[in-house]
Amino acid sequence: MTPAPLSSVTIVIVTYESADVIEGCLESIARHAASCRTLVVDNASRDDTRARASRFDFAHVLEMPGNEGFSCANNRGLREVTTEFALVLNPDARLTETTLPGLLAAAARSRDGAAFGPLTQHEDGRPQVSFGPDLGLLSEFAQRRLVTGVKSGNPAAIARWTALSATERRVDWISGSCMLLRIESLRAVGGFDERYFLYEEDADLCLRLRLAGYAVVFTPEARVIHALGTTMAKMSGRAREAYDRSHRLYYRLHRNALERFALEAMLFAKSLGRR
Repeated sequence: MTPAPLSSVTIVIVTYESADVIEGCLESIARHAASCRTLVVDNASRDDTRARASRFDFAHVLEMPGNEGFSCANNRGLREVTTEFALVLNPDARLTETTLPGLLAAAARSRDGAAFGPLTQHEDGRPQVSFGPDLGLLSEFAQRRLVTGVKSGNPAAIARWTALSATERRVDWISGSCMLLRIESLRAVGGFDERYFLYEEDADLCLRLRLAGYAVVFTPEARVIHALGTTMAKMSGRAREAYDRSHRLYYRLHRNALERFALEAMLFAKSLGRR
């Protein structure tokens, strides 16, 4: 089946204090997706993020009244989408010539697919782990080992990740740093859950899409560059607190009582280690 054109995609970028990265993101859109409508939803940044984004004629800036979080701001932008697809994109991510063509080709091959994720890399080509299994105590332990190993360049972890990401496949979740969404399917499940301020909203959305009968697809045919960790670096302790809150929420919504108890014990032990 012929892939949909780039003009069938609206790009939604949520920003917060993103002045140092937003221009690079928008420049990549100008090079590789100029026909796409682009919405920048700013979470009340105190720097000049909005001014920098406004320099790009194709970027429409929507201002949130305060820092409402990733899910809420994304939903604000997604409500404006009238195209068949939306690309949720982090401001510290940059499109390549393969990103949207590859994702749209995957969407054409998978008519029941609702969310599509690319191969995610650092600027120097090092891989990032951008999909995985549903969150749970055992799966998260294995995933954390994989992520840590890939980040440190461990040969066994790199080999494992290379094998996992070599071919297009259906997965449990894909990273919200770059996620192509079929709008009809997204709206059928109500969009992002706004109880998540930051983190785990992508895993939650993918789970709800799959429970509704849709597929979540990873394709290495599409590639994106992502400056991983810039949000965490800016927010520091606040980001860690948001991560823990999101973890608790995900487990409360989707895991059993035993796993919720075990998670609380782990988070308590982790908090003691920070003191």
